[in-house]
Amino acid sequence: MTAEKVIDTTRSAVPFDTGNVPGPKMARAVMPAVPGKMLARAKRPLLIVGSEVHDKDVLARAVAIGQAGIQIAAVGNAYTSLGDKGVDVHYINMHALAPYLCDPEWKGLDGKGNYDLVVFFGITYYYASQAISALKNFSNIKVISIDRYYHPNADMSFGNLKDDVFIAALDEVIKELPKR
Repeated sequence: MTAEKVIDTTRSAVPFDTGNVPGPKMARAVMPAVPGKMLARAKRPLLIVGSEVHDKDVLARAVAIGQAGIQIAAVGNAYTSLGDKGVDVHYINMHALAPYLCDPEWKGLDGKGNYDLVVFFGITYYYASQAISALKNFSNIKVISIDRYYHPNADMSFGNLKDDVFIAALDEVIKELPKR
C-alpha cells in the first residue's frame, strides 16, 4: 500500500513581489482542501480568472471549477479561453469589478446579489494584488488566492508554487467541490 503524496501549499508563503508587504495582517497560507471546502460551502462564490489560464492544464482546472457550479468572472483575455466551455462565465474588466465587489448593494454579474467569497487565480500578479487589496480594505468579502503566487492581501493564499505543485493543488481544490 503506497501513501498518498501530500501537496503542501503553505511553504514559501512570502510576497512574490518583495515590495508587496501590506503590513502586519497578511494572508494565512493554507492547504488546498481549505479553499475547496470554502468554495463548496459558500452561498455566493465567485472565481475570478485572468489571462494566465491560456495553459491547457490550468484552463482545464478553471473549467472544472466552473462545472462544479461556481460562477466565473473572466478578466483580461480569459474569456477567449473560457467562453465556449459550457460554464457560467462573464467577461468584466478588473478595474470595474473590484469597486463593484466593494459595494454591498451590487447585484452581481447575474443580478442575484453580491458575493460572499471571491477566489482569484491566473491573473497577472501586480494586477490581482491591487484588486485583492481593495477587497481587503473596503469590503467584507472573504478573499482566497489559489494562484501559484502568494498574495499577502488575501485572507488565505497558497504559497509560491512550482508548476507541478500548482496543478496538483488545483486538483485538490476541485476534489472538494460538489459534483454536478
